Amino acid sequence: MGLHDEFRLDGQVAVVTGGGRGIGRGIALGFAESGADVVVIARRQEDVDAVAKEIEARGQRGLGISADVMDWTSIPAALDRVVAEFGRLDIMVNNAGGNLDRKMYALPDIPIEKFDEQLHLNMKTKFWGAQQAAKRMNDGGSIINIISIAAHRPSPGFGVYSAANMGMISMTRTLAVELGQRRITVNCIAPGIVVTDMLKETMHVSEEQAKEMFDGSIPLGRTGTPEDCAAAALLFASPAGRWITGQYIDVAGGQPT
Repeated sequence: MGLHDEFRLDGQVAVVTGGGRGIGRGIALGFAESGADVVVIARRQEDVDAVAKEIEARGQRGLGISADVMDWTSIPAALDRVVAEFGRLDIMVNNAGGNLDRKMYALPDIPIEKFDEQLHLNMKTKFWGAQQAAKRMNDGGSIINIISIAAHRPSPGFGVYSAANMGMISMTRTLAVELGQRRITVNCIAPGIVVTDMLKETMHVSEEQAKEMFDGSIPLGRTGTPEDCAAAALLFASPAGRWITGQYIDVAGGQPT
């Protein structure tokens, strides 16, 4: 097998939460192009159905499941369905996260209810997805947690989001050790500024305005794309990354932290 083949995912089954749009959709399609069958999970059925069709257009099996990751019964049920219908689970990408109301909260002012919501959405759901996937996963599988470079930099207006992401780095490192005997790798991807619907809605800007705001602050001269994140995910998920675990990588164009 040549090095190029080491980046293939033929015969593997992947699950991507938050896979209906943005970074999750980009990762799902990248995996399909690399030979994996892919299940996408998100709240809107129409979104995941559309991505499933795009996966099938790439010659792979696709399935869209409507589920809310903050409903603690939904992920176990979805993963049971994946194993029943696809026969296996090899890759789990815990991508769903962000801020539900698209608002910024300074730490001196954030209501405790919003504090809890941010922790649940950005740390607890990803832990839960990782744990439940590992229970159903073949040895030698891969778990990838999508966080943010906010994890290791001051993030005014997003302090709890930042803390939750840093918590996922710590949890990823421990899970990597605890699952090592099963040869399950566990890693994080920390995107920088990627112009998704969530970013535009939170910042109240258009795609063009976002690029004007941020391009100049990024050493490589542009904001990121879902495909940039998909490339890093493919490294972690594929045989090429089988000796990489407990790590996080910034996919941020050299943006300082």
